[in-house]
Amino acid sequence: MKYLPKLFLLIYTIALFVINGKVPYITVLVIILIIGVNVFKERFYDTVDIKIASFILIYVGIWIDRNFTFLLCIPLFDFTYKKPYIGVLLVFLLGIYFTLESSLPSLILIMGLCGILAFVMEKAEVKESEYKSRFDEERRLRYELELTRVKLLNSSKDIVHLTEVSERNRIAREIHDNVGHGIAGILIQLQAANKLFNRDEKKSQEILKKSIENLSAALTLLRDTVHNIKPKETLGEEYFKSVINNFGFCPVDLKFYGDFGLLASSQLEILGSIFKEALTNAAKHSKATMVNITININEKYTRLYIKDNGLGCAKLKEGLGISGMKERVLNMGGTISISSNDGFLIVCLLPMVTQEGCGLFESPYSG
Repeated sequence: MKYLPKLFLLIYTIALFVINGKVPYITVLVIILIIGVNVFKERFYDTVDIKIASFILIYVGIWIDRNFTFLLCIPLFDFTYKKPYIGVLLVFLLGIYFTLESSLPSLILIMGLCGILAFVMEKAEVKESEYKSRFDEERRLRYELELTRVKLLNSSKDIVHLTEVSERNRIAREIHDNVGHGIAGILIQLQAANKLFNRDEKKSQEILKKSIENLSAALTLLRDTVHNIKPKETLGEEYFKSVINNFGFCPVDLKFYGDFGLLASSQLEILGSIFKEALTNAAKHSKATMVNITININEKYTRLYIKDNGLGCAKLKEGLGISGMKERVLNMGGTISISSNDGFLIVCLLPMVTQEGCGLFESPYSG
């Protein structure tokens, strides 16, 4: 944009020469040099030295022909833009001198306008540079934040995996220590009873009876071990039905499609929290008489649909419950939409978690 005022001044000066008639070769040479220096300055090497060279050429042109006087606006524009104000003062004084000498009052006006334009354009460029820097910094911070979010998400999944592995090892050790040794002892006793069967039947019967008692104790121990490692509450179909049984505010039509075994424990926990939050909101705010809930599970995603026939509200206030739901769903790479125009409606899509830990909708720069 800086070249437009200069281009206008050059065209205007050339027009003055054309109007006045014959143009000497020296004048054409000076015009070409002025154009060449300014093109070089704008395209390649914009320094104070080049600006001074342009000013000297224009000054030489003025002594050859006073029609060059208007080109003083070019160095005035350059010096104002780059802030060597001593150059601005020198050019402006020369402009006043040639205005008084040649009776060109419009020259001062044009120089003033060029100076103001250069000042405004310089400020605009500084602002644009600041905005670009801020934008780049914000983009960098958002990129780092997204990387941190992905690392935290992967770390949480790693922790879940390590916890599962540790729990499997604990179960294996517990079964081995509590049940395995007992069964191994029973096997030895049965082998001994088998060897004594023909030689000492009475002793063999005693060992066999003792083995049966030990086997019964081992079976009881195995049942107790399984009972201790089995969770008291399973996050599956029975869990959702138990939540509805404890709801009691209004009837709930619950439908399941698909296999809950396809879902990771983290996904089941998110679905459970949304499930309870939706029923709580229905009881508190909607005045509904019916809630329809559908959970659809397939190999690509899980869809949770919750709709009540309550009053809804014109403007939904997003509290901790709703914002928490959205954050947890987004962290799993899913989507959730909530509407309250005609009763409360929640539609949540959760992608199936792959082995790498990324969902169907996740990307490294999502959010």
